[in-house]
Amino acid sequence: MTAAPSTGAQAVPHVPPVGPGERVLRALGSMRLSVWLVLLLMLQVLLGTFAQSWLAIQDVQRDFFESWFVVGELPISFWGKPLWPDEFNQPWRLRIPIPGGYPVMLLLAVNLVVGGLVRIKWSARTAGILVTHIGILFLLVASFVKMHFSYAGMLGVFETPADGNLLPGRVYETSRIVSSYADELVLLVDRGDAIEERTVPEQQLWGARNDGIVTVSAEGLPFTVQVEHWVDHSRALPKGPMVRSLLPEVDGAFLQAATWPPGEQPQAEQEYSGCYVTVRPNSGEPLKAILRSTRREPFESSRYPWTFTVAGQRYGLDLRRVTLDLPFKIKLDKFQKRDHPGTLSPMDFRSYVTVRDGTSTQEAQIFMNNPLRRDGYVVFQSNWGPQPMGGPPWYSIFEVANNPSDLWPMLACFVIAAGLLLHFGMKLRRFLRSSAVTRAEV
Repeated sequence: MTAAPSTGAQAVPHVPPVGPGERVLRALGSMRLSVWLVLLLMLQVLLGTFAQSWLAIQDVQRDFFESWFVVGELPISFWGKPLWPDEFNQPWRLRIPIPGGYPVMLLLAVNLVVGGLVRIKWSARTAGILVTHIGILFLLVASFVKMHFSYAGMLGVFETPADGNLLPGRVYETSRIVSSYADELVLLVDRGDAIEERTVPEQQLWGARNDGIVTVSAEGLPFTVQVEHWVDHSRALPKGPMVRSLLPEVDGAFLQAATWPPGEQPQAEQEYSGCYVTVRPNSGEPLKAILRSTRREPFESSRYPWTFTVAGQRYGLDLRRVTLDLPFKIKLDKFQKRDHPGTLSPMDFRSYVTVRDGTSTQEAQIFMNNPLRRDGYVVFQSNWGPQPMGGPPWYSIFEVANNPSDLWPMLACFVIAAGLLLHFGMKLRRFLRSSAVTRAEV
């Protein structure tokens, strides 16, 4: 009896087919997606940096990092010389459509969860990687919370005179903060003993840019408000025989879109938006006006809206910065500024304030790296005046921020550091063990 010759063939293990769900998870958690997302973030930062030459900082932040889609522009030059320059000797800009900050950060968060927490093998060896991914995800969540649930504004007060002689119209103590950039359209109704306010956020008015028209109405009002020619950065100018205006004239004035040289940021007076409004009563002739957002604090405590009367009722319209009231008031008792010897450059400036909330009084100093923290708010020393020579009378400008995730980035960094220390510490321990075994064998 002879044995059959062996062919040397071995059984091939059966590999189950990969389903569509598994393929999606692999794609979402892949390192390749991580690299592409990081490259997109780098491109966003690059194009956003270039865009600061012709856009205000808040516009760059909104267009590039708080949007779903953006068309970035890349100036083309060679060895510092602009290629195909325009009439202002500025280089031709290549338009690059890219995803905005929203989809990129959302995909990055999903990539961290799927690749770093779901698909990774949970073991003692991967504990440091897991902790690091949790810390990075926590950092992304903190940025999301800050973007959607935090707000900041400016609070300005004059120094209280030592003789107690308070000048009318000046703000010496207040709880009101004014947004740095966000505007709102306010309808004021004169009720005799009180002023009723109804507000419309500026985002709902952006449709009035260029040739768009936005109509605002409310139940119980005998008119509608038509908003058009919205200008993000405006100047109000008088109309004269030699002045050319692209927008309509109302009562001898018109709005002009503010511009500034490339590479420079807009001046404070150029950062205010403006629009044309038309009040259309249910019966009667329409009324027209120009509204422009301005900020008077701390120089004046009152605003003067455009007023009109419809059906015997007095109304007002105002385009102003969003205002909020703090749960406490801040009074500037004293402002102190110390200069470097022989110069007008401040070496130190600080505000001595009294904080009142109706039931308690707190005295505090606010200066660089020493903010006031109270009731969830953080009050920073932001600016002072009058500049450049200084007062008296002095005034302080404080930035007030309320951020539910204020300390989350710091905690996230601690978690990331702990994860990295754990991971590389275990790596070092295994290396030292293997080195000891190798020496023993030798």
